[in-house]
Amino acid sequence: MKFEDLKVKDISAVFHYDTHLRRWHSENRPCHIVGLKLQGAAFHDFGYKKFVLSRNSVFFFNQRDVYDVEVEEPGSTFVVHFTTYEDIETDSFVAQAGTTAEIESILDRMEKLSRGSRQLSLMSLFYKLCDEISRTSERLYHKRDERITHVREYLDTHFRESGALDGAASVSGLSRRRFGELFKNDFDITPNRYIQIKRIEYSKELLAFSELSIGEIAALCGFSDIYYFSKRFKLETGKSPQNYKKSLHIA
Repeated sequence: MKFEDLKVKDISAVFHYDTHLRRWHSENRPCHIVGLKLQGAAFHDFGYKKFVLSRNSVFFFNQRDVYDVEVEEPGSTFVVHFTTYEDIETDSFVAQAGTTAEIESILDRMEKLSRGSRQLSLMSLFYKLCDEISRTSERLYHKRDERITHVREYLDTHFRESGALDGAASVSGLSRRRFGELFKNDFDITPNRYIQIKRIEYSKELLAFSELSIGEIAALCGFSDIYYFSKRFKLETGKSPQNYKKSLHIA
C-alpha cells in the first residue's frame, strides 16, 4: 500500500511539542508519523536518506524506518501517530510546503477532536491532512513552468499590496486568466487564495511579536477594512485576532 492509498486502523496521538533534546535515536516504533515542522531545524539521518526538517516542512516517517536525529535549532513540531491495516510501501519523506495555513488548521482541529470521542470526524480530517501532505510531496518533483515560479517569488514579496495579482500576471507575461490556471496547476492553490494565506500568516507573526493595534496590523497585511480582516482571520484560524493574541499570552 502506498502513502496516498492509506487504510488507517487507528490514530493513537495528535499533539505538538517543543524540542528539548539535542539528539535521539528512533527505531521499533509502534506507529507511523506524519506532521508539520512549525519552528526550528533538525537533521534526520535514515541511512539511505538524509533530511533537514525546518519551518514549513511536512513529513511522513514510515514505521519500519530507523533514524537518528540531531537538533540544529530548537523549535516546535506538530505530529500525528497512526497505524494502518497494511504495511506502507512508501519510504519516509520530507517536503517543503509553500504555505501551511491549511495543514496547520487541520492539525489544530484534529488535536481538539482527539481529546473527545468524535473518531469519525477525526479520521475524516486525517485523510484530508494526508491528502495535503501527499500533494505537497508530489509538487516537489513536478516540473514547474519557470514563469510561474518567478510569479510566486513576486507574490511572496508583494502579497500585501492591493495590486499584487495584476503585478504578478504582468511579471509572468501571461493573461490574468492563463496565469491563474498555471499557478493553480503548479501549486494546487489559486493566486488569490495564496495571497490571503500569506496575509494571514504575516498577521499572525505581527500579533505574536509586535505591539501594533489590530487596525494597524490589518493595514500592514493588505486589508483595507479591519472588519473584513477580522472575519478572514477567524475563518482561517478559528479565533478572532484579539483572542488569538490573548491565546499567546501577549498583552
